[in-house]
Amino acid sequence: MKNIIKYIAYSTVCAVALLMSSCDTDVEPVDINQPGIERQNPELYQRYLASIRAYKASNHKIMMVWFDNSQAVPFTQAQHINAIPDSVDYVVLTQPSMMTEQLLQEIDEVRNQKGMKVMFQISCDDIKAAYEAQKKAFMAKSENAGKKFRDFNGFLVDSVNTQLHLVDKYNYDGVIMGFNAKLTHYLNDQEKAEAIALENVFLGISKDWKARHPKKELIMMGRPQHVADKSLLEQARYLIIPSQDEKSVSGVDYLVRKAAVEGVPTDKFIIMANNKSIDETDTKTGYWGKTLAMYGIAKFVAADHTGYTCAGMGLLNANVDYYNASFTYPNLRKVISTINPTVKE
Repeated sequence: MKNIIKYIAYSTVCAVALLMSSCDTDVEPVDINQPGIERQNPELYQRYLASIRAYKASNHKIMMVWFDNSQAVPFTQAQHINAIPDSVDYVVLTQPSMMTEQLLQEIDEVRNQKGMKVMFQISCDDIKAAYEAQKKAFMAKSENAGKKFRDFNGFLVDSVNTQLHLVDKYNYDGVIMGFNAKLTHYLNDQEKAEAIALENVFLGISKDWKARHPKKELIMMGRPQHVADKSLLEQARYLIIPSQDEKSVSGVDYLVRKAAVEGVPTDKFIIMANNKSIDETDTKTGYWGKTLAMYGIAKFVAADHTGYTCAGMGLLNANVDYYNASFTYPNLRKVISTINPTVKE
């Protein structure tokens, strides 16, 4: 472990060297190709990469980042996933079907050299919203008067399977299945039947997919305490608690404690934080008062808790943090060092 820490600490040196060659925030150099640390001292750099991979395989708090890859042709380093801090464990692409040859090469680079895993998220709520939008547009057309729009269950099955197909198509390391299960105790019979049917479809597909892809990772996001069949939670690598809208430690702790019920593994919790807005005048998004929410979440994740364990944390809109005059991803690096104090980012 001492050797791992030694070379992880070396990341700062690497970062500074790499910054000198590729830290522009406007346009990327075309003709000028200044050598970075990987070329100046290849042997040392390879030892550093080996230590990063060893760190990823060690027992530590997990760091997940959501990365906006909507720019097909990157024009700044902030749009390259290989510019993300090396100690990040999971990169979650927000546009999983928008894959280019360059992005595939960068995925191969961060996976094989730095041990990162690349995932994407499927949200049941997003699929429901898309269905309602399409249904509304269909019903608004006069030629569809009196016609029935397709049923939601069929739409859900097709949507989930289409998205899951991307895992094999682009060799993702796995998928995050987002499902906000309902507390059925206070629902009437019809509402309860609909909630259970929805869970059976969405989580049933998830369970079947995992059985057919044992080497791929399944991560669950939502309210695990309300899931009727909790057997899938045991198969999940992690359970993400959507805490990004909370404004205090007590609010986050309350959410996690509600999730820590019988049948829910309490050592898999990933706690979510929202990043600040790219609009510097927005002092509310991603903040707890005047402090960045990610700092509060990081301290919470690093602390010991009675009744449950935080396996790590996630950060939405990670790209926003790239821009800094002196050091790229300064807040994300501080967060990683907070949840894993031995890591010097």
